[in-house]
Amino acid sequence: MSDLHIPRGQTAMLDLVDGALTVGNNATIQASNGKNVVIINGVYLEGKAYVKGDLECESLESEVFLSRRGELTSGSNRARLELTGRYPGKLEVNGNLTVHKQLNVTHSVKTTGLITAEKIDVGGKIEAGSIKCGQIRVGGQADIQNMFEAANVEVGGKVVAQGIVKLGDLHVGGEIEVGGGSITGNIRVGGRFTSKSPLEFGELLVYGKGQLPANCNGHKISTFGKLEVDGNLNCDIIEVGGVIEIDGNCHSEHVEVGGKLDVGGSLFVSGKLEGYGSIEVERDFESAHLRLSGKLEADKVIVKEEADISGKLETEKGLKARLVTIRGGTRVEGVLIGERVEVGKTADLSYEGWNANWAKWATAGGMARVEDVYANEVIIGQMSQVERIFAGKVKLEQCSVAWQINYTDELQIDDNASVSEPPRKVETIFPPPF
Repeated sequence: MSDLHIPRGQTAMLDLVDGALTVGNNATIQASNGKNVVIINGVYLEGKAYVKGDLECESLESEVFLSRRGELTSGSNRARLELTGRYPGKLEVNGNLTVHKQLNVTHSVKTTGLITAEKIDVGGKIEAGSIKCGQIRVGGQADIQNMFEAANVEVGGKVVAQGIVKLGDLHVGGEIEVGGGSITGNIRVGGRFTSKSPLEFGELLVYGKGQLPANCNGHKISTFGKLEVDGNLNCDIIEVGGVIEIDGNCHSEHVEVGGKLDVGGSLFVSGKLEGYGSIEVERDFESAHLRLSGKLEADKVIVKEEADISGKLETEKGLKARLVTIRGGTRVEGVLIGERVEVGKTADLSYEGWNANWAKWATAGGMARVEDVYANEVIIGQMSQVERIFAGKVKLEQCSVAWQINYTDELQIDDNASVSEPPRKVETIFPPPF
């Protein structure tokens, strides 16, 4: 086994080195067979190196070396002076680069082909046709033209991966743009995140601004900045601390909104929506459970189990749920439909997400106001107002107001409650609008 050193500025014709290779600054490695150079052990760069052809080695590192030594004499005193020089490690490969273990370069790496390595650590910038590695860490910028595969990616500045990606965890301090593919782990982006084609993702956390195309599928989205989706979105868990705008339909298992959520199509939540911010749905909203203490706008709202509303609800066609609870201080536009509807109930302060302003208004005895109500049982609580009631059993508590009551079984009106028109007991009530 023999090591080899290429002097500074020279060109070496190589095919196989049965040992380690040290490359001087501005030296060139050229494949003597016109294809590839194989280094059995490691490659050490003393500065900038050029490779013409494919390069394969065990490891590749930048090396620090002393550029000048001297002695300084003053009178009877003699001191040794060492002037050290450090050429930044740079590597340019006109071909593929295969490193079986670690690729560690202080400044930059540029290849026209594929970089394959177990671990990549570049202090400045890396450019490649494609990259396939276990772990990659880049201090500045990464530009990948085609395929990008890695289990763990950490980039301090910017990532541009124009092709399809297959990544695990991704942490980027600045911006990232990918061509699509899959990022199965945790995605942390301090600046801007963009995908040009459909993306499968694990947990996406956007602090700045994000943009996704239509038909993306993910496990979780959390945003403290703004995320725009250019079409339909499927995501198991959505947490909105900032703003999310979805142009199409959205399907999710659990949604929590503390900021603002805009859906251009319909919103379908198989589990629970907890909203204490602002939610605007252009078409229909459906969920198993709804708990709202902010604002919700939709064409129609359908909840399989309980809808607990505080704040403001605006619908064109109304809300339908098995149990409907309208808290004190709430405003509802659109009909209410349910097995049991209670209007004006005391605010539930156990809900941690409650907006403080709505809670203060409700507990201070703000009047709940609703329009028409269709149910088997209706309770209009104190200081609450309803337009028309179509129900089996009806109860109006103190100081509540109703314009019209139609009931089939039982009516109870407390003192100081009032009805604009005489209540009517009927055989059947009008069916709800939906």
